Amino acid sequence: MAEIVDLGKHRRQMEARRGFQGWAKRFEESFDENTRIEDLSDSVLWTLIQAGNDSSLLLYELIMGIEGLGFGPRFYSLEPSVRMAVMDTALFLLDQLRFEAMNRLNWVEDLPSFHIPMVDLVNDLDERYNPFKAMTPILSTTHPAYVDYAETFEPDRGRFIRKLIPEALEAFQKRVKPE
Repeated sequence: MAEIVDLGKHRRQMEARRGFQGWAKRFEESFDENTRIEDLSDSVLWTLIQAGNDSSLLLYELIMGIEGLGFGPRFYSLEPSVRMAVMDTALFLLDQLRFEAMNRLNWVEDLPSFHIPMVDLVNDLDERYNPFKAMTPILSTTHPAYVDYAETFEPDRGRFIRKLIPEALEAFQKRVKPE
C-alpha cells in the first residue's frame, strides 16, 4: 500500500533542517519545525539577544536557511531588496527574543509570538503575522517601574518597554551566567 506524504509538513521539516543546521552545530542542541521562541534554552536565548554581528549572523542564517537563500556568509551577496527583507525579519525576531528574555525575568506579560514555531514566524511574517511587528508586551504589574508605565501615554508604552531592554539584558545575563 502506498504511503501518503504530507508535502506541507515535509517542506516545513526541510526548511527547519536548513534553517537550524548551523544552530544545532553551534549550540549542540536540537531544533525542528516546531521549535518556538519559548522552547529555546536560556543559553541559546542569551547568545541570540546580545547586540553584535554574531547574533545577527545567527538570525540571518536561520532566516536564509528557512527561505532557501543559502547560508549565513552568503548574506552579503544577496540582492539588496532580499538582504533588506532578511534584515527586517531578523530585527523582528530579535525583538521577540528580547521580549521572551524579559518574560522569563517576569518583567512582561506573554506575547502570542512566543508560542508560534519559528519556521512559521519567518515564512508567514508578512502575510499572517504582520500585526505582531507592532506588538510590544505589557509590563508586569510586579515590575518596579509599573506605576510609571501605567501613567505613560498608551502609544508610548512600546517605547517604554524598549528602553528597559539594556537593563533586561544585564539581568538576563546574571540569570544565565551567575557570578
